[in-house]
Amino acid sequence: MIEIRSVTKTYPPRGRAAVPVTALDDVSLDVPAGQVMGVVGPSGSGKSTLVRCVNLLERPTSGTVHVDGEDLTALPAARLRDARRRIGMIFQHFNLLDSRTAAGNVEHPLELAGVPGRQRRDRAAELLARVGLSDKASAHPGQLSGGQKQRVAIARALAARPTVLLCDEATSALDPDTTGQILDLLRRLTDELGLTTLLITHEMDVVKRACDRVALLRDGRVVDSGPLAEVIDRPASPLAAQLLPALPPATPSVVGTAVAELTLTGDPDGPSTVSELVRRFDVEVDVLAGRVETIAGRRAGRLQLQLRGEQAAVTGAVAWAGDRETAGVTR
Repeated sequence: MIEIRSVTKTYPPRGRAAVPVTALDDVSLDVPAGQVMGVVGPSGSGKSTLVRCVNLLERPTSGTVHVDGEDLTALPAARLRDARRRIGMIFQHFNLLDSRTAAGNVEHPLELAGVPGRQRRDRAAELLARVGLSDKASAHPGQLSGGQKQRVAIARALAARPTVLLCDEATSALDPDTTGQILDLLRRLTDELGLTTLLITHEMDVVKRACDRVALLRDGRVVDSGPLAEVIDRPASPLAAQLLPALPPATPSVVGTAVAELTLTGDPDGPSTVSELVRRFDVEVDVLAGRVETIAGRRAGRLQLQLRGEQAAVTGAVAWAGDRETAGVTR
C-alpha cells in the first residue's frame, strides 16, 4: 500500500552551515495494506521528514513514494492534490480551527473539496459518532480536552474517506491514559475501515500497543525494521533490545546454583518455556526477576532464573536458555 524506495531528502545549507543537511538517506520501507507501522527513533533522526515525504508536503530530493500503486513523486500538481485526498494526516498539536465547532472542523476539508452542505453535515455527524464525540459536535476546541481535540482531528483526517492515515507524534502531547485510548481508537479504525497507518513516535510503548510493524531510524537511515513478531525473535536486533529491555545482572543467592536469563517469545496460549526447561533438564527453578508482556499477540519478555540440580543438568539448562556468557555457577 505504501512503498518508499531509496528516498533521500537533503536541505541546502542554512545560516553558517557550510554543507547541505541530509534528513533522510536512502530510506526504503513497505507498509502493507491494513497494517499499522510505527517509525521510531531519537529526535533529529528524520521521522517527521519521512512522514511529510509520504504525502509530498516535503518533496524527496531523490527516490519514489508509491501509495495505492501510484507514484506520487511523478504526479503533476493537479493529480497530486487529488491523490492527497486519499491520505489523512494527524498532527501532534491537533491543528484545529478555533473559530469552528468540532463538527465544523470535520466538515472543513469537505468544504474545500466542494462537497454539498447536507453531505458534509451527515459525514461529520457519522465520524464524530465513530470517535465517540457525538455530544461535542457544537463545542469549540477551547471547550475540549486534549484527547477530545485529537479525536476531532482524527475524524477530520477521515472526512474524505482516505485509504492511508499518517500520524506524526499524534499522542506525544497527551497523558498516558489518554494516549492509550487514542492508540486503541487508531487501531480499531485501521481494522474497521481497512486503513493503512504510518505512525511516527519516539515511544516504544506506542509501538507495542498499536503496531503490526516497526522501523528504527537513526541519522536519517533505517537501521532495523520488520513485523514485531519477527523483530523480537532476532537476538542482535536493536529494536528487540528496546522492545524487550535487558534485566539488571543477577547473581545466584544460593550456593551450588546458576543464573540464566531466558528470552520468551511465542503464542500467549502456548506451552510454558519454563515448564519445558524443567522437563528437559530435570532442574528446580526459582524466578529471580522478570518482565513479560504481550507484543503483537505473542508472549514476549525476559526472565532471570536460578537453577538447581545435577551439575550437568544445570549446565545444559543454562546453555539451552541461551545465556552461556553471563550465567555463573557458585560453589
